Amino acid sequence: MRSYAYRYHPPESTSYERCVSLSWCSGCRIYTGTMAHVPRHKTLPDALAALPLDERDRLRRNEVRLIAYLERRTGEETP
Repeated sequence: MRSYAYRYHPPESTSYERCVSLSWCSGCRIYTGTMAHVPRHKTLPDALAALPLDERDRLRRNEVRLIAYLERRTGEETP
């Protein structure tokens, strides 16, 4: 099982602590997504930081594409 969470709202929003949380199985490709509470002071890793803004937005609009990207990225990090 893999998981990834990211902030959906900007820091000035009262909803900043509501984050998108995705969990999936790499083997069977079944996934689930939900809104999760992440305290304002906790820093989340940004797996999309190296991408141009338009590509980040494109991936975040489609959970299947986002998970596929994260899977590829994880494969690249494995020795």
